[in-house]
Amino acid sequence: MTALRRRLAAAVLAVATVATPLLAAVLPVGAPGGPTSAAAASPRAAGAPAATPTAVLAPTAVAAPSAVTVQITSVTPTVLQPGQDLTVTATLVNRTSADLTNVVADLRLNRFRPLSRNELDGWATGSSGAVGTRVLNADPVSIPAGGQVTVQLTLPAALVRLSTLAGNWGPRGLAVEALSSGGTQLGIQRTFVLWMLNQVVPQVQVAVLAPVTATSSGAAALEQATAQGGRLDALAALATAEPDVEMAVDPALLTAASTGGPNATAWSQRLTAALARRDALALPWGDTDLGAVAHAGRPGLLTAAMSLAASSPLAGVNARTDVVWAPDGTLDKQTVDMVAAAGARAIVVGTTTLQPTTGAATALTTLDAGHGTLAALVPDGLLTDLLAAPDDVQPGATTATTVQRLLAELAVLAHDGSARPHDVLIAPGRGWTPDATLATALLDALHTSPWSRLVPVSALLGAEDQGTARATLPASAVDPSELSPGDVRALADARSATTAFAHAIGDGGPLTAGLDQTVLAPLGVAWRADTAGRDVLVKKALAGTTATRTGLSLTGPPSLSIISASAPVRFVVHNSLSVPATVSVAVDPHKACLRSVRSDPVTAPAGTDTAVVVDLEAIANCDVTVDATLVGNDGTAVSGAIGFAARVAPTIENVFTVVVGVLLAIGLVLGIIRTARRGQSSRRGNRLSPEADPDDEAHDEASAAPDGTGHDDAASHPPGDVHEDTADAAGAAHGEPAVEPHDTARDEPVADRAVEAAPEPDAGA
Repeated sequence: MTALRRRLAAAVLAVATVATPLLAAVLPVGAPGGPTSAAAASPRAAGAPAATPTAVLAPTAVAAPSAVTVQITSVTPTVLQPGQDLTVTATLVNRTSADLTNVVADLRLNRFRPLSRNELDGWATGSSGAVGTRVLNADPVSIPAGGQVTVQLTLPAALVRLSTLAGNWGPRGLAVEALSSGGTQLGIQRTFVLWMLNQVVPQVQVAVLAPVTATSSGAAALEQATAQGGRLDALAALATAEPDVEMAVDPALLTAASTGGPNATAWSQRLTAALARRDALALPWGDTDLGAVAHAGRPGLLTAAMSLAASSPLAGVNARTDVVWAPDGTLDKQTVDMVAAAGARAIVVGTTTLQPTTGAATALTTLDAGHGTLAALVPDGLLTDLLAAPDDVQPGATTATTVQRLLAELAVLAHDGSARPHDVLIAPGRGWTPDATLATALLDALHTSPWSRLVPVSALLGAEDQGTARATLPASAVDPSELSPGDVRALADARSATTAFAHAIGDGGPLTAGLDQTVLAPLGVAWRADTAGRDVLVKKALAGTTATRTGLSLTGPPSLSIISASAPVRFVVHNSLSVPATVSVAVDPHKACLRSVRSDPVTAPAGTDTAVVVDLEAIANCDVTVDATLVGNDGTAVSGAIGFAARVAPTIENVFTVVVGVLLAIGLVLGIIRTARRGQSSRRGNRLSPEADPDDEAHDEASAAPDGTGHDDAASHPPGDVHEDTADAAGAAHGEPAVEPHDTARDEPVADRAVEAAPEPDAGA
């Protein structure tokens, strides 16, 4: 029985929950269950006549176009609880050229709780056709032509009559209507009353992210934007006043402002101080255009931009550098893959991207990206518009109606029965100029609302992806205003070439200082609005990097003749750079008849000329063109090539060597022959004679004289006698040929003469 009673009680409660708002809508405004007197049913606003004691469900007649603009300027309290009066203040503006009299403002309340965001929109736009119940009238007023009147309508707590059953908290439709004396509607504005019961309700986590980026270039534009009332000034003021608003800052903008004019410098100091009190994001340097980089296939540019952000002054305030922000427009798969490859963890997308195909969705979704995944933060489009452009959501919106709509939307999200409440991101676009009054009101409401809680972006990134079905991304979608792939590749190649050049010549950093900033400057998203200025900046960047790489040059001989097997060739290295360069000379003959070896590295001081000698080796005769260039430590060419013609004839030297060798050989042979023909003299070969007998020596001495006496003829002739040699000389003087005496003893070998001089032995002996 107990279980049956509990089931019956639950059924009765369910019926009561449904029936209460139905009865409240159908029955007169008096106490539930029956009609009441006009006095009880229609309390006056201050000084207002009695209200009509009947419920009005159908719309009243509407004048076309609206003669009166109704602007709800206050709904108090923002969140209504049982026992509280509801006060609504509105301004009635006469848009006609005639005075209006007996204009009555009434308050309408729709006691049905909207169950979806579509139902909310249906009430706010009037597309649902419902106008609610007239619960209060103000006193008739007169409005002069073009003038305005403020009215205040206070609904006592006893007449609010919203359901107090558990779970019936949330928004209800509310409207202020202006009527003529004949009951014709002159104008109306719709909003919401927010009903809260004494119970714990789910909370939606809300992160507000504001971009602090450039929308135009140049010091003058920056000075104007940071002046009082400028866009950047308004963002700094918001950051100072609202620490719960997270800022996504372009570090290049902050750096430029710190060295800019007086307005820019003061602004940078204010913003830096404000960033120290909150979570912040450091966007890639210059707010890099992700789409342009991706479509050019140069992810290294994004990596460089993220590295610069990590080393910027924003690192001092612990700003995250792993979150990037996609440009407005269509995001594609190609960009997602590139962003993940560059090392980013998350990407903030536009309000029209990755929208859920059914129902509501949380801010976080996970994207497949190449060989990994990438977190995507998807802003809520309607809530973002409420902060950035409320008129786009509801024409004629006021701060009060925008606050009520924001909380109504969040209440529906918190009330949808999900196991886990939704996380919401509010992120206006790059060109947003905050309305300080509106932003403060919305943020205050988010602080005090029972069903919302402000959190940093990191809290959304740490949430769980609910797996909501979303629209798919196209494979590739190129925005016509983004930098062309050809220009992006040219910038990337110039950066790579300059970096390689600096590394090759041993530069420790001065040569590449500012290189990445120069190359990335034309890639800012802001340049999409100024393509002509961007083209100028691209040309300037390319010219600057080219000038850096052309600071080294080489000169050599105009022509060359090589007649030996090897020859040293002198080159001159010209260094017009501001840093020293360590280089080598590489010579490249076009034919194999000439070979070369790279020179030893030489360090050329800045602004000087340095001589380098390269040895060439000749292999064969030829005429050959030779190229020479400067190369760095890793073999990278660091100068333009020069060429010269060479005539190679190493056989001239070889022939000369052969001729000299042959002549030397002939001389050697002739010397040997001459020596053999001359034989031995009295001094040559004596040591080859056998040892003489003493008797033979005596005989030789005796026979040395012609007369056998042993005396020389020359010595025996007196000075006046003519010797044979003298006679020969005299004959020669008279033209007769001199007769050379024949010395048989000299021509014969010594051994033979010795034998002949020996006496023959006696036969008898």
